[in-house]
Amino acid sequence: MSLRTTPYSLLRRLTGAFALAAFVVFALMGAFLYRSLSAELQRRDDIEITGKLAQFQQLARDAGSVDAVRANPAMFHEVLLSHPGVYLGIVDEHNHTLVEHAERKEVDLTSIFQNDHPGGKPYACNLELIGPSRCISAEQVLPSREMVRVLLVRAASDRQSLLESYRVDIWVAVAFGAALVGMLGYAVARRGLSPVESIGRQTSRIEAHNLGERLDIQGGPLELQEIALSVNRMLDRLERAFVRLSQFSSDLAHDMRTPLANVISSSQVTLSRTRTTDEYETLIDSNIEECERLQRMIESMLFLARTDNAQQVLRVATLDAADELGKLTSYFQGLAEESDVRLTVEGTARITADATLLRRAASNLISNALEHACPGSSVELSASESSKYSVIKVTNHGQSIAPVHLEKIFERFYRVDASRHGSAKNTGLGLAIVKSIMELHRGKVDVTSYGERTTFTLYFPRAASA
Repeated sequence: MSLRTTPYSLLRRLTGAFALAAFVVFALMGAFLYRSLSAELQRRDDIEITGKLAQFQQLARDAGSVDAVRANPAMFHEVLLSHPGVYLGIVDEHNHTLVEHAERKEVDLTSIFQNDHPGGKPYACNLELIGPSRCISAEQVLPSREMVRVLLVRAASDRQSLLESYRVDIWVAVAFGAALVGMLGYAVARRGLSPVESIGRQTSRIEAHNLGERLDIQGGPLELQEIALSVNRMLDRLERAFVRLSQFSSDLAHDMRTPLANVISSSQVTLSRTRTTDEYETLIDSNIEECERLQRMIESMLFLARTDNAQQVLRVATLDAADELGKLTSYFQGLAEESDVRLTVEGTARITADATLLRRAASNLISNALEHACPGSSVELSASESSKYSVIKVTNHGQSIAPVHLEKIFERFYRVDASRHGSAKNTGLGLAIVKSIMELHRGKVDVTSYGERTTFTLYFPRAASA
């Protein structure tokens, strides 16, 4: 994760990257060309002195003897008149100078013979008063059986002067080329980033009142389409959440207003004139019932808030579903008898879950089933296992739920009855709590309703699959 806190310009970074890349590439190309030119100039110097060496060896052989070479130096000087920068020295076997051609008299060419280099092969040397040079030397046996040594030196001053000028030209070309590529890169990057700016402008126009607007990615670059699609999907989620939140706020205000209005109106009516003790007790009982309804609603809202923010801690254990369902049927037996409904339990399963939350989810489903079951029918509780899930089903016989309501039935404060008329105990949050509990367990809840049979199913992941 980046620790950068100050913003930076992507356009300037890309421009700098273009310029830097161009500078490196041009510098490498310039270095390659410089080395190639230097090698070519050195090769030409070597060819020149190698050819002159062979020519001077032939002239020495034609002279015939050491004395003849010493007596006729002009023929050697004439050869070098058109070759400035080339120095010649011819000595006998005792290192006595026979012929010397040098631009400066102070130059001593005999020192080259002190170096151990193969004859006839050019090599780099550095002579005093001449500087870096290319040297070549060879021995030649004359017809008189005498031996002479021929030395040629090619000064590198003109070659280095040319390379220095070429090096300056290369750096100028590299700098100019990098600047030009940087400017072109700026233009290309600016044009390439225009779709990003367009997405930014479109995004900035989206407010709470127009969450239905989406980013237009038609004709945009492929690299940005995934980003735009992700933003559009995020806007879809935000829009759905905003609609749910708005509906939730409206439903919450409506459901809390009703018991408060009941408390206020009944209290005002009772206090409008003198009442008996029994009437005051009736008022207090009614107000307590409404306050308890508000308390249950607030507790349910707090529970849902904790589950939404993943603050509910699960105390997972392996439970016997048949045993848990048996305990719940004992708890609801009195209510079932009042409604003339039978409770039955069948099947068995091992469930990995939080015991308290399991009982709360099943209790909400049983309470809901008893409320909507027809008198004389039964509410069937069953437990089973599949390869991935441990399953609990709660089935009641009564009026079926229309398909249009099935997808929304687990939303908060959603009621199938549009009039919102229900018992005082009903807060419209029971099924929403069931869904939150199953999401905490990484499971799911499902409902099917057809004919006069409605079944709610809880799917708890088994320990191995989880």
